[in-house]
Amino acid sequence: MDIDDKREYIQNFSLDNCAHGNQGYNRVLLQLFGYTGHGKSTFINSCKYVVDDGQYKVYARVASAENKPETMIRNSYQLTETITLVDNRGCVTMNKDETGEICAQLGNFPPLDTEVKWFHTYTDILTTVLESERNNQFTDFIVPVFVYSARKQIAGSEADELKALLNLAQKITGILPTVVLTNKLTVNLHHITEKFRVMGVKLFPLENYTEEDHVRTREKHGDLIKCLHEIIKEVEFNMKMKRDPVAERIDRKRILCQLAHDRDMEKQKEEMMSSFRALEEKSQRKTGPCTQQ
Repeated sequence: MDIDDKREYIQNFSLDNCAHGNQGYNRVLLQLFGYTGHGKSTFINSCKYVVDDGQYKVYARVASAENKPETMIRNSYQLTETITLVDNRGCVTMNKDETGEICAQLGNFPPLDTEVKWFHTYTDILTTVLESERNNQFTDFIVPVFVYSARKQIAGSEADELKALLNLAQKITGILPTVVLTNKLTVNLHHITEKFRVMGVKLFPLENYTEEDHVRTREKHGDLIKCLHEIIKEVEFNMKMKRDPVAERIDRKRILCQLAHDRDMEKQKEEMMSSFRALEEKSQRKTGPCTQQ
C-alpha cells in the first residue's frame, strides 16, 4: 500500500466493520503518554496534518521546555470519525505519584478535557475511579502510545524503569504499547532504538512537523502515515477476538486500585524507616561516641 492507500484506510476505519462488529466500542482512543517536552503535542499536530492532507495548523500547544509542560489538561483531538488522539499530561521525573496518574489516564478514568493533578495517596486514586462512573468511557478502545525523544539518552537504570512503565501500560490496557521515537535524525538514534527493541515493543522513529518547519516531505508524511496505519491495523487485529468493554473496565479498576494500594504501603514503609533512622541519629548525637576507659 502506498501513502494515499494507507491514509484512506485510516480515514475510513470503522469499528463496525471489524470481524465481530464494534462489540460495544464506539471509538478508538490513541492514548499518548510519556515525559514532558518529548513531542506528544507536536505528534498530534503532525498526525492531523498528514491525515487531513490540508494546511498545517496548531491544534495542540507545544511545551517551551522539557521541564515546563504545556499540557496540564487531558486534551482530546478527533482525528477521524472513529479515532481520537489524547494528549495526556506528561511526567518530569516518572516518580510513583506521576506514574500512578499515568496509569489512571491510560485506564481512561479521569474525564477527557479536564485538568490532571498528580495523586499522592491511595484515596486519591480510589476517588478518581469512583467518580469515573459518571462518565460513559467504557466504550472506548484504548491504545497506549509512548512518545519519546531520541535526543534524550537512556542511561543507567532508566531502561529498566521505562520497561516497567511499558509493561504496566500493557497490563492496564491489554494492548502492547507502540513507541513513537521523535527526532529520528538525532546522532544517537541507533543506541536508543536498540534499547527499545529489546523491550519487545513496536517502534516508529520519525520527525514531527512543527509550526516553524511544516514543508511537506514524502519521508515525514510516509513515516507518520505508516505509524498510524500500523496502530490501527493492530486495533483491527485485536478486534478479531471476542471482547467485553465492561469487563475490561472492571479489570482496569482492579489493577489500578491494587497498584495504588501497593504503592501506598511502600510509601508508608519508607516514611516509617525514615522516621526510625532520624530517631536513631538523634539518639547517637545525644549519647556521643563511646570513650575509651
